[in-house]
Amino acid sequence: MEIIDISTSVCDEVATVRVCARPRGAMECFELWYRFEGLDQPLDGVNEAAAAALVVPCMVEGEPLSMPGRVSPVFLANIAKAQSVLAGWYDDLHPVEVRCSGQDDAPPRPADGVICCFSAGVDSWYSLLKHEPRVTHLLFVRGFDIGLDNDVLWQATRDNAATVARRLGKRLITCETNLRDVCDKRRGGWGKTFVGDFWGERLHGAAIASVALLLRRTIGELIVPATHSYAQVKPWGSSPQLDPLWSDGYLEITHDGCEVDRVAKVRRLAASDIALATLRVCYGDTPDINCGRCEKCLRTLMALRLCGAVGRAKTFPRAVALSEIHALIVPPHVRHHYVALQEEARRVGDSEVVEATEIVLRERLSAAQTAARLRRALRGTVLGKIVRRAKRAWAAAAIPPLEPHRDGGAGGTTPSIG
Repeated sequence: MEIIDISTSVCDEVATVRVCARPRGAMECFELWYRFEGLDQPLDGVNEAAAAALVVPCMVEGEPLSMPGRVSPVFLANIAKAQSVLAGWYDDLHPVEVRCSGQDDAPPRPADGVICCFSAGVDSWYSLLKHEPRVTHLLFVRGFDIGLDNDVLWQATRDNAATVARRLGKRLITCETNLRDVCDKRRGGWGKTFVGDFWGERLHGAAIASVALLLRRTIGELIVPATHSYAQVKPWGSSPQLDPLWSDGYLEITHDGCEVDRVAKVRRLAASDIALATLRVCYGDTPDINCGRCEKCLRTLMALRLCGAVGRAKTFPRAVALSEIHALIVPPHVRHHYVALQEEARRVGDSEVVEATEIVLRERLSAAQTAARLRRALRGTVLGKIVRRAKRAWAAAAIPPLEPHRDGGAGGTTPSIG
């Protein structure tokens, strides 16, 4: 792939970077762009940022990446190591040459700022609370999980992040980018078609680094909140083995929070009123900050119940019955979260959550779980369509609101997590 041109501009306090790139054998270029608001210094590190965004897709294609500008020698050495790590994890990724017009031999002068990736989720709130005294900026990105066409959710979540920054005395930097649309091999319209979670398993750590590298005149350290604990670490797009290797000598990238699991993180933020008032965990691209129905919302509500904080988490739109958990079918890569929830439920004596996790982990039979698996198997079939129509026709009354768990056991006859 050849990067033809990289340009920057500033208009009405919005700083924009545009990268024009042409894949090997293609007649036309595609454009990768970033738009920033809230900057206190000009953008920099454009060549390193473009390389971080594009090198992983190039590894799938097996084509070198070339650019017209100069690149930090530290970054060139690190990106070779990052490729070795990724190639060691995934057979479909192969190291490629990164070509540039020369190396930037000027001694790096890292900035003083410390920025924390902040989505207002459990992982980012944990890292922010842990490092709050030294964090100067929060980074909030649109285009990774919040779609570029979802203005309602973007406005609500940006206002939410701005509230946190204002309350804690931090500077909020927002970035909107089409990076995922053009670089995620499940979405991009060039090269090979990828089947699987390219974004989660291979790309998103490099994508975060790509955004942050443009801010190196403002920040000297990026804190990337961890997805997994040390006991759960596995090949993943953002990991303690991989994230530091996107550093360029100006910007140090720190993968943070592996020392605890997600339940322990929820316990930490349960002591913070502002964290509970702004908590956003949903990865559904919906109009709501939290949909309250997806797998991630439901397991977070379970953790909040176990930590005695579910009633103070105001960003979830409705009460949820534990019977809804019974019907969850969870992907293999999140099962460890339910194991941790089960261990915590046994520790605090919440038998209802223990039972719910046993059903989710398929350690206990459940009619709701069996029905959910049958519905999934029938999805797309003629019989499945008939069943869905019948269900809509015979829609049952809504489940009444549920009470939070109280000390030592059941919270009433109808168990609740919200």
